[in-house]
Amino acid sequence: MGERENDILLWEHFRQGRKDALAELFCKYFAELFKYGCKFSDDTEMLKDTIQELFLDLWHQKAPPPVNSIKAYLIKALKYKLLKVVAKAKKTGSLDGQLNTSFEISHESFLISSEEDKRKVLQLIAALEKLPNRQREIIYLKYYLNLSYDEICDIMQIQYQVARNQISQAIKTLKQIVGEGLLVWALLQVRLA
Repeated sequence: MGERENDILLWEHFRQGRKDALAELFCKYFAELFKYGCKFSDDTEMLKDTIQELFLDLWHQKAPPPVNSIKAYLIKALKYKLLKVVAKAKKTGSLDGQLNTSFEISHESFLISSEEDKRKVLQLIAALEKLPNRQREIIYLKYYLNLSYDEICDIMQIQYQVARNQISQAIKTLKQIVGEGLLVWALLQVRLA
């Protein structure tokens, strides 16, 4: 049984009332959700709390919906919870740390094994920062989290062709800025990480 099928089975067990299945999903996805949340905020305590609240909300749902991709569902839910935190913080001015709606990709996303690799990563990060936020986010979802286009569409609330066009445009822009060789190197690094 593959990872996706195992996740769906765990989700179905959770929907049938087995809370241990949700706990297993929490343990499995906490680190990945935390890494994703760090793209929006450097307030680690707020991120941990928000992820825990997400799972508590799921725990208290009377009828959790069936889902095709647990990973995409959790990422989407976390994104919307974080956006609610932003809206609330703007009203009250009570947010510790930095929370922004721009999407950031840092050097930690890459394997760095030499000074030359470090130079390449810095060059690539500078190029990624020139992309619009949505293109940075879609690159992260597709190549760092290895999500399908359908999962990306669900998370970002966009049409399938829009997702493909955004990826295509982002890659075209990155090729123009850093060249094809560096872009291929970066994609290989992401796959090995």
